Amino acid sequence: MILLVLLQLTLVVLAHELGHYLFARLAGVRVVSFNVGFGAKLWSFKRNQTVYALRCIPIGGYVQLADAYTAPDAPPEERYENKSWLARFGVMLGGALGNFVFAWIILYVLAGWYERIFITSIYTSLLNLLNLLIQIWQGIILLFTEVGLAGLSGPVGIITTSIASNQNGVTFFCWLFTAFLSVNLGVFNLLPFPGLDGGRLIFLWYELIFRRKPNPTIERWVNAIGVLLLFSLIIFVSFQDFARL
Repeated sequence: MILLVLLQLTLVVLAHELGHYLFARLAGVRVVSFNVGFGAKLWSFKRNQTVYALRCIPIGGYVQLADAYTAPDAPPEERYENKSWLARFGVMLGGALGNFVFAWIILYVLAGWYERIFITSIYTSLLNLLNLLIQIWQGIILLFTEVGLAGLSGPVGIITTSIASNQNGVTFFCWLFTAFLSVNLGVFNLLPFPGLDGGRLIFLWYELIFRRKPNPTIERWVNAIGVLLLFSLIIFVSFQDFARL
């Protein structure tokens, strides 16, 4: 059961990182590495100047794009920071879009399984995706206005909930919860917090409004601190999840 849950999380992360990857390729940005998980490499291979790696902590992942620091040998036209504003905006937005498309595919297959009608299944799956987006945004608003940190769940809480959903029926609830996780990850990453895609989009909006790029050193440090705070938050809510067990 634990392996099934890890597979769910891996698929959701893959959808997100694949979104970043595809938009980067479309924009002509060199992808230095495509990573599933964090920490030391368990397995990797290199193809077309990109390292594809599976890492030891199987929650999360990231795509490393070429810039002056990660790939100083890359031609200037292949670096992320030298692309147009719209191209960079698309790359940052691509992760969330990947999650939303993946969730829609799951919902479409589930709807098609029961309805057996192509057109109706498209409409039903799009409606279900919209309902999921609304529910998650409402939950985020409640989290910041009423519930507070006590309402957060970390990896332990997600795994516990996922196991419970899988016990209710692998065919339907397992995939439905995977779609929910995918939409949740997409929405969460759009929040305007340093280290998340939404935080990086804030820097892009700054550039568009003020007609100049932010200091790259400051941007890098702000995002690094944001990632550290996010990991600290994950540890905190994980203790909360253990306490609820």
